[in-house]
Amino acid sequence: MMDSPERNDPHVRTNYFNYFTEIEEEFVKRRGSHLLVSPLDWSLMEMWKQRGVPLRIVLRGINASFDAYDQRVNRGRKINSLFYCQQEVEAMFIEYCEARVGSSSGSQAENGNGPNGNHQEGSTISTAAIKYYLTDGCESLRRLQTIFSSDAVLSETIERTTMRLDQIIEDLTDARDLSLESLETDLTMIEEVILDGLKESAGETIIEQLRNEGHQQLHSYRRSMEREVYQQTLNNFIARRLREQYGIPRLSLFYL
Repeated sequence: MMDSPERNDPHVRTNYFNYFTEIEEEFVKRRGSHLLVSPLDWSLMEMWKQRGVPLRIVLRGINASFDAYDQRVNRGRKINSLFYCQQEVEAMFIEYCEARVGSSSGSQAENGNGPNGNHQEGSTISTAAIKYYLTDGCESLRRLQTIFSSDAVLSETIERTTMRLDQIIEDLTDARDLSLESLETDLTMIEEVILDGLKESAGETIIEQLRNEGHQQLHSYRRSMEREVYQQTLNNFIARRLREQYGIPRLSLFYL
């Protein structure tokens, strides 16, 4: 998996938390109608985020794809999916990474601006907003724990995660310096624990059904996607469908 040098740039990274909204708005704007972004498109966006594709690279790829489409004489069907832009985004990401090799981003990491640095400066997210967001998510999870009280696996998983969320919220109250990246790492780990619990609770039959559903929806795009990209997008699709079925809230700051 190609890792983006952008991860070492604090000024860009603090703007990442509007990642999905910016992509969705740009796609809808260029599409020319208020077409809802599909669950499959959201899975693709999550895959880009996980690979560290910078927001501006995604937006540039979307615009380049639509520009090329607008110049075609025989346009055929309108662009109905973000997957139309996938190859252009991937190509631009590769070019971006190759251009950044050996750049000054490495020295930024050495000076404390790397993945473990504190990046409160320039962030548009307030501590109060984060606390409200996480408290709301925690309360939603507790309500779900009551609903799924007969499901031992899911109930125990939710109990563990809400205890951890309570601790995070308490730490935010006392924190002088807020490291968004450290917080995001903790929240990502919590979401992974919840996802593991959902998979165990759902069982292999349901997982296989969702996997087949994902394969069907991705069928027409499979040839244009690298195997690793395809698999990650499929996994994201399954995870999203499981969260929808159980009503699990997102905790990542990208959804704030």
